[in-house]
Amino acid sequence: MRIATFNCNSIRVRLSAILSWLDEYSPDVLALQETKVVDESFPAAELRDRGWHVAYRGEKSYNGVAVISRTEPDDVSFGLGDDDGLSETRLIRVKLGDLHLINTYVPQGQALGSEKFDFKLEWFARLRRYLDTHFNPAVDQVAWVGDLNVAPLPIDVYDSKAIWPHVCHCQEVIDAFHEVVDFGFEDVFRKHLPEPEVFTFWDYRQRGSLSRNRGWRIDHILATPPLASRSTACTVDVEPRRQERPSDHTVVYADFA
Repeated sequence: MRIATFNCNSIRVRLSAILSWLDEYSPDVLALQETKVVDESFPAAELRDRGWHVAYRGEKSYNGVAVISRTEPDDVSFGLGDDDGLSETRLIRVKLGDLHLINTYVPQGQALGSEKFDFKLEWFARLRRYLDTHFNPAVDQVAWVGDLNVAPLPIDVYDSKAIWPHVCHCQEVIDAFHEVVDFGFEDVFRKHLPEPEVFTFWDYRQRGSLSRNRGWRIDHILATPPLASRSTACTVDVEPRRQERPSDHTVVYADFA
């Protein structure tokens, strides 16, 4: 089984690249973030015409999540279930057989001390409550993937000392992230890629960020022990970031026995 995640930064702009990647790598499931399109304009037909199943929830110009899968999900839900009306385009959960996939686009936080930063910290806390409500990590095979907007380790950024503190690399966010991880997740990415300078995001605004590998690891694949124990590999495919008109993120995928 292959699980992939990609912050596409507009699915309409990146559709051709996504279709090509699906053809070449043939994942069982691809989680997308920042689709940036209302549901009525989502290119579902193009995906379904190629035999893929797709579930999605989006809004104009911002946010948006989707899951593309080889088989039809047994169940699909959106949001954190606490009726704030703001999380349905940031979280999609699908059930595929014994697999529960949670695809999230965590708020970025804008600036330290801002209302949006406080919203980010609370979003992590709400996610932990959501997990506690729905799953048992000792039994359920849960994968948590997506753009989590946190670089929890010094090796997850190109220069931790220079960047610290940042809304995606500071103690408050790292602590909030670990509160969710402590639910019972294992870091599948770092299990197989423990070395430094393995990144998933290179900022458009920094000239030469990709060629100089001045990147961040903010895209993650985590799993509960029953699933993580079956993981055999994790790969960062940098090629989508090298294409014309790329997303500022690239594709990460993990394989499971």
